[in-house]
This record gives sequence, C-alpha cells and structure tokens, in this order.
Amino acid sequence: MKDKKLSIKDRLIISVDQSKKIDVISLCKKISGRVSTLKLGLELIYGVGLEVIDTVKSFGYKVMLDAKLFDIPNTVKGAAEAIGGLGVSAVTIHTLGGRQMLEQTREILEKQSESRAKFRPLLFGVTILTSLDDKDLKTLGFKEDFSRSVLGLAGVAIEAGIDGIICSPDEVEAVRKKFGTNFYIATPGIRLPEDAAGDQKRINTPEEAMSRGADFIIVGRSITTREDVGGTIDLYLEKIERTLGHA
Repeated sequence: MKDKKLSIKDRLIISVDQSKKIDVISLCKKISGRVSTLKLGLELIYGVGLEVIDTVKSFGYKVMLDAKLFDIPNTVKGAAEAIGGLGVSAVTIHTLGGRQMLEQTREILEKQSESRAKFRPLLFGVTILTSLDDKDLKTLGFKEDFSRSVLGLAGVAIEAGIDGIICSPDEVEAVRKKFGTNFYIATPGIRLPEDAAGDQKRINTPEEAMSRGADFIIVGRSITTREDVGGTIDLYLEKIERTLGHA
C-alpha cells in the first residue's frame, strides 16, 4: 500500500520553465519554501545543465526531473541508472514505452537504492500529454479517444509496478474508479478560471483535480509568470486545503 502521508505543501509541484540559472535562483527565492518539490523540465536541463538540480536542492526543495524517458528498454535502463545518482526525488517516464521498459527502469532504480541504502526516486508514468485531444490522437493513429487511451496506459504502468501516473484532471476520476488508490496521480493542465489555456487542451481547476482524486497538481506559468509568485502559491494551497477538507 502506498504511504500517502502528504502535507498540503507536498501536493503542489511547481514546474520551472526558465532557461537561465539566474531566473531559477530568483524563482526559488520567490517561492520561499512554500512548496516541497519543483519540477525541472527539458528546456531548463538543456539550457542550463544538470548542475541546476543541485542549485534547486540547495534551497531545500525536492526535485522532480521531468526527463520523459522514452526509448528501447536497455537505453532507458541506462539513462535511469545515471539519473539515480543525481539525487532527485522523482523522475518521469513515458508509459508508451511499454511494460518491459517501465519494469526494467523501476528495477534498476530499486537495485541502485538498495546498494546505496537510499530512497529511490519515485517513477511517474506520463500517459497522454495534455496538449493533445481526440483529434490529435486520431491523426497519430490511436483507435481510442484520450480517456480510454489514458486508462489503457495507466493499466500498463500499474502492472509494471511504478509509483504513479501523470494524466490530465479530466481522466483522474475514471483512473481512480478502475484502478483504486494504491498509486499516485499527478496532474498538469491546472488553471484558475481566469487563466489562459496556453498550449494545453485538457485543463481544469485545482479544486476539480483534487476532488477527483489527484495526489499532486503540477502548475507552471500560471504561477511562475505572476508578479506576486508567493501570493499566487498561497492561493493555490488554500484551494487545495479547502477542497481536501471538504472531501
């Protein structure tokens, strides 16, 4: 059974989309410890380098490395082994890579953590990107709509024994209904009613995501581009706490 002793500050993960180290440092200061974890994505890693992980950790934050691992099993296994030495708390991997890829990645991280007597990074499986809708999936050759596709991929991830999945808020309730609660769900595509959708098509509010069964919400530009970053974070945390209090 997954030990879900999560505080309110654990449940909001802030996505860092900056591409300059000085901007990352500035953002870390503005967040001022209000949340536990920052998600570092491809733009940041390729723009600044892996040393930014230590920069973020020096402010006391945990790191979700949004690596979106996706390749043949042996290649991903090797990449995961390297990532395991970076000291991150979580890493993302594409469920489309299949059960063997997911299992081998989990196994190498488990083996590594045992040999080092350290906790391994949580492994989160990305299902269908929130920038895609049914029309996009049809163009890509999917036979099912995004809802059924997410359920299928979530099932593969759960059978492979990874820690959680990433899906849009719209699929959370169906995933929980079919597969239960013994895994984490993290949801991007979170917006306040007044926010623009940006490049995401399957979006919803923090209240809806949490009430449907999400453990974490992932928010980027809707927080990081605000003039009052700290105040906006506080608003999100209040919404999470109020929703869970009423659950």
